[in-house]
Amino acid sequence: MNLPEAFGFGDAPELAAIVGGGGKTSLMFTLARALRPGVVTSTTTRIFQAQIRQSPSVTYIDNLSPLEEQLQQHGMTLVVGRVEGEKAFGLSPEEVVALWQRPSVHHVLVEADGSRMRPVKAPADHEPVIPPESTLIIPVVGIDALEHPITAVAHRPERVSAITGLSADDFLTPETLAMLLTHPLGGLKNVPPTARVIPLINKVAEETELAAARQVARRVLMRSHGRVQRVVIGAVQKEPPVREVQTPVTAVILAAGEGRRMQQRLGQPKQLLPWGARTVLGETLHQVSQSLVHEIIVVTGHEADAIGAEVGRFAGWPQPHLVHNPDYREGEMLSSLQTAIRQLDEGVTAVLVILADQPMVTSAIYDQLLAAFWQGKGELIAPTFNGQRGNPVLIGRRYFAELLRLPVGAAPRALLQAYPHALYRLPVATDSVICDLDTPEEYERLRK
Repeated sequence: MNLPEAFGFGDAPELAAIVGGGGKTSLMFTLARALRPGVVTSTTTRIFQAQIRQSPSVTYIDNLSPLEEQLQQHGMTLVVGRVEGEKAFGLSPEEVVALWQRPSVHHVLVEADGSRMRPVKAPADHEPVIPPESTLIIPVVGIDALEHPITAVAHRPERVSAITGLSADDFLTPETLAMLLTHPLGGLKNVPPTARVIPLINKVAEETELAAARQVARRVLMRSHGRVQRVVIGAVQKEPPVREVQTPVTAVILAAGEGRRMQQRLGQPKQLLPWGARTVLGETLHQVSQSLVHEIIVVTGHEADAIGAEVGRFAGWPQPHLVHNPDYREGEMLSSLQTAIRQLDEGVTAVLVILADQPMVTSAIYDQLLAAFWQGKGELIAPTFNGQRGNPVLIGRRYFAELLRLPVGAAPRALLQAYPHALYRLPVATDSVICDLDTPEEYERLRK
């Protein structure tokens, strides 16, 4: 996935304001080069000569006559105000909007505050200077903000401390960095109500950095209550600049089944059978909660009160939501999945469909499926072991309507069978994805 796709650029003209720290200028120029010709870059603060030299051309606000020629020749130009020594002054929000409204200009990218080369910041009272007409806001942080105390990584560390509750000598964590990005005095300060907000977690090159960035992104999406619908993870000075784009995914645990054979022989629903220190369902919930999913729905049916009580005892995060399927006897798996999908928020981009009787599947497997989705591998993703397709399965939103149209008696796999070429088969290193607890003998063998 390239930068324009990651940030949702299309045919419509965008006025994008970039705020925060951790590589705003590099993002602005890298994104401008990747967009279709007709891009103006600018700032509402100041820009230094070393940064100005990243642009193939410069136009001055007091003489815009060369603008069209510069755009035609280079596809982009930097527009600044007067120059004093090693720095140029920026434009007013009104001047930025006037540029955006010119017929020859398609997109405007504007750096809307400064960070003194620090990977993270909290804005001052007068910051950021965002044009009210902005359509897209990109708060930027560098993942290296987690590597040193706040006083060493932050511009305006006292304001970062005030937002996060940490001292200047403390280290930021994924949770507190997400808090800063989603705070109305942090990454969301002065954001126009109609603008999209897509944060960038920058400087993510190593696998350890990617793991940390995923945790930050997950918490941003969960803390923002729908205000942020995606988080871009990457390193804009590397190739490719985008590692993945995290969007909200809900885990749907299908726990409505009767499991007659197991209950008749063992005396209780298989979801409630012991599994180590937990139950089968308890272990499944534990593994799902340790993954990168943003929401957990447990669908009940048979023995709903007992299953609900077991879910209520779960102390992990995020807390699961219970959804009851009154039609669980009619094609339990499909009707339960359809029941869950009808409950989803509009911002949910995919569901991870999980069988309650697969406690062997670990959080690492769930995360492999999620990463494949966020890296653009497809919207139908299933794990395979030695070539055999297994569970859980990830289903993207584009297939929700068709899933809801499947008739009573059908199974979710009918959707996968209808789109064999769209199904991304993800090889995994464990047979847990092809094992479930269908008989007492399998249960006894696998629990050992």
